[in-house]
Amino acid sequence: MDGERLNAPHIVFDRMALDDEFVLDRPRAEDAAAHRRFALDPEAARFLGWTVDQARSAPDSHYVEVVSQFIRGWDTGTRFSFAIRRVSDGEAVGTVELRPRPADPDADVSYLVTSELRGRGLAPRAVEAALSWASHALGLRQATIHCDVGNVPSRRVAEKCGFVFVGQFGEELRFHRDLAPPRTAHASIPLLSSL
Repeated sequence: MDGERLNAPHIVFDRMALDDEFVLDRPRAEDAAAHRRFALDPEAARFLGWTVDQARSAPDSHYVEVVSQFIRGWDTGTRFSFAIRRVSDGEAVGTVELRPRPADPDADVSYLVTSELRGRGLAPRAVEAALSWASHALGLRQATIHCDVGNVPSRRVAEKCGFVFVGQFGEELRFHRDLAPPRTAHASIPLLSSL
């Protein structure tokens, strides 16, 4: 991952099944309404730096622009926002975002799942799927999660995904994870008979 952006035209991502009910997908313009719902969630607002009143008063065009920024991030290779999408109706019910650092094989990771789906293991499955894809497609080798010291559910997601606690910096907790390099066809795998 050299330079300030990845070679975006060569980045391929096909939606990934998380289970029978949910997939990880690229963002779509019609996800703007879902992002308004995410912003109106008091728990999300508490930890992500806005108030429910601010989210409520923002015009629809604000959420359209938010999703447009996510789409542009894919186009430029600077930011990879995924929609966690319900298969039955195509609705976005959460997000995972990877923000690669320029000239570094590392990315910051963030995630959000609607309140009614929390506690079902959806966020960890989505984070794992996004990191697996990024390791292979982008050459990502390390990932970092930052979360508020009071955000216990986010800490649990980090721990379930194998992130290691690095330290507390003010009101922020930092977690880090090394990612396995992608396997190549040249890798030598011992046969069972030789073990």
